[in-house]
Amino acid sequence: MTKAELIEKIARSRQLPPELTKKAIQQVLDVAFEELGNYFARARITRNQTPRFTYPGFGTFTKKKRNARKGVNPRTLEPMKINSSFTVDFKPGSEFRRVLNGAPVKPTPVKRRRSEPEETEPQQTSLRLDDVAPDEDARRRLRPREEVEFDGMAAGYDASLFSTPCDPHLPVAPLQRVSAPSRKKRGKTG
Repeated sequence: MTKAELIEKIARSRQLPPELTKKAIQQVLDVAFEELGNYFARARITRNQTPRFTYPGFGTFTKKKRNARKGVNPRTLEPMKINSSFTVDFKPGSEFRRVLNGAPVKPTPVKRRRSEPEETEPQQTSLRLDDVAPDEDARRRLRPREEVEFDGMAAGYDASLFSTPCDPHLPVAPLQRVSAPSRKKRGKTG
C-alpha cells in the first residue's frame, strides 16, 4: 500500500466527517510520521529503557541497536567489518495477529452526528402509519428496480415477460443502492 492509497482509504471511511479533505488527512499523517521519526532518532537506548511506541490493537515499534559484526563482501568474498547501527523492530499486537491469522474483523461502529434542532419546540420522533399522507407514503417506499424501470414505458407491454425471474430456483434480488461511477472507471476523454 502506498501513501496515496492509505490517504484514499482514510478519506472514504464512513467514521470520519465528509467535510474532511484528503489534503487535511495527508497533513495529519505527515505530522504523525514525522513526529514518530524524530522521536526514534532522538531517543537513546539505555540499560533501563528502550524507546518504544505502542499503538493499541496494532502493535509496538521499538528502537534496537545492532552491534558491529564481521561479514563477507558478496562480490569479492573478502571478510569485512559491518559497523553498528540502529533499527526499528515491530511486534504485532494480539488483536492484529488474530486478524492476520483469519479471525473475523469486528466492524467498528459508525458514529452518527446529530444535528442540533433549530426549533425550541419538542419534535415528534415517530409517526403512525395513519398519520402519513398516501402520496408521501408512496414516494418514500422502496421499490424493486424492475418496477422503477418500467414505470416510464408505454402501457402496451406484457408484464408476464418481466415479472418472473429467468431461473425459478434463484431468489429475487434484494433492493440495492446504485452508486455513481467513479472518475477512474469513466475513462479519459480527448
